[in-house]
Amino acid sequence: MITLVDWINAFFFWVIGILLFIHTIQRWNFPPKKTVRYSELIQGMLFLLMGFYILTLFSQNSLFPRILFGIYLSLIIFFLGLNVFPNVIRKWLNPSFRQEISYESFLTNLRQKYDQQEHAVKADRVKDFSRKILHFFQFAGLLLTHEITQHFESEIISLGISAIGFRNFIYFIVAGLFWIMMVIGDLLRMDHWEFLPKWGWKWYEKSLEPTRESWTLNAATPILLANLTWIHPIVPFQVLLSAAWVSCIADAFASIIGKNFGTHHLDKIGIDSKKTYEGLIAGIVSTFLGIWLIFVLYPVSSFSLLIIFGLALVNSIAFAFIDLYSRNVSDNLLNSLMPGSLTWLSIFLFSL
Repeated sequence: MITLVDWINAFFFWVIGILLFIHTIQRWNFPPKKTVRYSELIQGMLFLLMGFYILTLFSQNSLFPRILFGIYLSLIIFFLGLNVFPNVIRKWLNPSFRQEISYESFLTNLRQKYDQQEHAVKADRVKDFSRKILHFFQFAGLLLTHEITQHFESEIISLGISAIGFRNFIYFIVAGLFWIMMVIGDLLRMDHWEFLPKWGWKWYEKSLEPTRESWTLNAATPILLANLTWIHPIVPFQVLLSAAWVSCIADAFASIIGKNFGTHHLDKIGIDSKKTYEGLIAGIVSTFLGIWLIFVLYPVSSFSLLIIFGLALVNSIAFAFIDLYSRNVSDNLLNSLMPGSLTWLSIFLFSL
């Protein structure tokens, strides 16, 4: 039975999705938004989906929704109540509060610092590598959480919930902490920079990638959102694992190899001449090997080696097209949604 706490937990995610819709629509014709606005709309819809997941995934155990509610509410009170709202009140009492500080001036200073670094190219590679390591940890976290909950399935069942339900509970603890803090922070930095606490300014000065993230959400948000689309119990685990592998690991290999070892640029195909053949090939090969390995380690009874080969090949081709031609929708979304869809469709068709 769905309780009031379930509705409130869902409401947290629905509010984030609606705020993202409002932000995107209000800035629809803003030039920097032209390449990210459709991605933001999709992310808004995925936040709405996460809210519906909250309503259905934990209805068998009333303890988990209460824990999530306590964690989410505590984070909101800490971030908004103790760090943002005081600045809102100061602005209300004194309209000139931080008037000289704007997000545009912050971006200008950030880009100048970014460009003036003595080893700017090397610094960019180091930052990109550190981000890709975080993507690896996301994949590892999804996999290990699933394996641990399966290992302790009997103990978890004694709590009155399935192993998959407990796994999703852990996913929502971690994802909720990230989304509530980072997405609201991202919306504030773009719309009301003056309301952020000073520690938030310092955080974005160190973490923000000015070329791609100045006027949209940080790159980790769409990856995590798209991957958690596949956590519903009706979805085979191989689907989640395939989506996470391509979005977190294969994409990371493509970026790291391309930036550090790529010398042959894609100036005749694709839409981004900065990308390289080396990076593209690394992404294709890692996608193929990853999908193949997933179905070897987590076999589907109806899948022969030929079917696994075909699925790995199709996903590799899909990765290549996304890497070459994705423009209006972020590849951080497509690299999860596309392999997830292809894998689930294949399992469905060959299980008939």
